Amino acid sequence: MLFRLLLLGALGYFGYQFLKGVFTGSRSKPEVRGQPGNPPLDLRDADVEDARFEELDEKE
Repeated sequence: MLFRLLLLGALGYFGYQFLKGVFTGSRSKPEVRGQPGNPPLDLRDADVEDARFEELDEKE
């Protein structure tokens, strides 16, 4: 009796895994070829400066 229950559970588990694999399919990443869309920036530390901000008065 216990053997039949374990066998039935194993068959159900493997059947579920099989059907899940069939219906979901494989999710492989697409192969991308060519150059990246945005070329890297050629900046040095001297080319970059901090932004200046001003405080604005809040209107009530």
